[in-house]
Amino acid sequence: PFQALVLSRPLDRASIAMAAVVGGPGDPAGAAPDSTASRDLLRKLQLPSGSIDVPICESILTKEVRLILSIDGSEMSMTALAFVTEGVMQHDKATFVEVLHIYDESKDHLPVHCQKVALMATCDAIMTGSVSAHRYQLNWVQRKGAGTTGQQICDAIRTLPADYICMGFYGLKGKKDYTDIMGTKLSTNVFNALHHGNGCSVICIKDEILGLLPLKEKQATFVVSVTLSKSSTKAFLDALRLSKAGDAIHVVYVGRTRSDNYVWEPAADEPRDFAAETRAKYESFISSLQDEAEPIFSRFRDRKLKFVLLSPDQGETLARSVVRYADEVNADFVVVGANASDRVARGKTPVGSVSLQMCFLTSRNFIVANWIDVSLRVYDQTVMSSRDQKA
Repeated sequence: PFQALVLSRPLDRASIAMAAVVGGPGDPAGAAPDSTASRDLLRKLQLPSGSIDVPICESILTKEVRLILSIDGSEMSMTALAFVTEGVMQHDKATFVEVLHIYDESKDHLPVHCQKVALMATCDAIMTGSVSAHRYQLNWVQRKGAGTTGQQICDAIRTLPADYICMGFYGLKGKKDYTDIMGTKLSTNVFNALHHGNGCSVICIKDEILGLLPLKEKQATFVVSVTLSKSSTKAFLDALRLSKAGDAIHVVYVGRTRSDNYVWEPAADEPRDFAAETRAKYESFISSLQDEAEPIFSRFRDRKLKFVLLSPDQGETLARSVVRYADEVNADFVVVGANASDRVARGKTPVGSVSLQMCFLTSRNFIVANWIDVSLRVYDQTVMSSRDQKA
């Protein structure tokens, strides 16, 4: 019942690195290709597990990006505004941004620059001075009631629908408005964005000083934590898409953790060498970016990419290993993956505990790359058909 996907070109290095097995005619639409039969076929074809179909990869890297920028006038949100307008929108001309502000009419005590009229004037002036009018819109929405801001942000994500949401780690209330999760005070709005359970990736800005951002000629460094999962593949693709020429992307694999508290233990008795498989997968993909015969992937050959097999210190958790490495290379972003729909279907939270630990422990900006697993048929019926209609 399973078949290898039919590519529009020969099975080259990039295809081998990123191709996935999709369901046959008897497959329920959208079913994840994780059965024993699909894994057996992956081994037979020598294709790696945890990969995303090549046409979908290419779409992620080329389609028009729809990004929501949640803003409230706080320092972190204004830094996020600068990152989007002076960074992402300048080097990626296929980006459309909705600047979203949820306001409360009763809060007349806010600083003038944070009140809805003044904030709208500021944002409109910045956007007008940065990009053409057809590449953005302002969406000022009245809050429906106490504690509804996070949900209204999630509603906006679904309405656009957004590929990314960019927001500050804390809002105007700072640590006063937070959700306590895993012992960390997390902004309630960020908590809602991380747990909305759809395919929108979250870009969270912790920098409060504009000069810390990798804007214009300043090169950025992304540290991407990977395993053999598809959500890790999506994290790598998001780092590629959000990077610019000359930026460094470090693909970091720490290895398997086999205890409940995620403390490193050698996996000597594992029948598979996950480190070797992960290295082969990403080094093959990285090398394909230099292949001029690749019409899409070769567009990113001006990035500085490297695969890092990280050895953790004794007793060090996986999350702390990645955070330590990010500090050593002075990273601007830590990027992790999340398979929201699959985790929710199994009764879990949309973002895994290890990924959340990395985001909380690091002082760096972070990106949670959300992935929803679909078959090629579902992809053709949604993404491809909508693109054809626009054309």
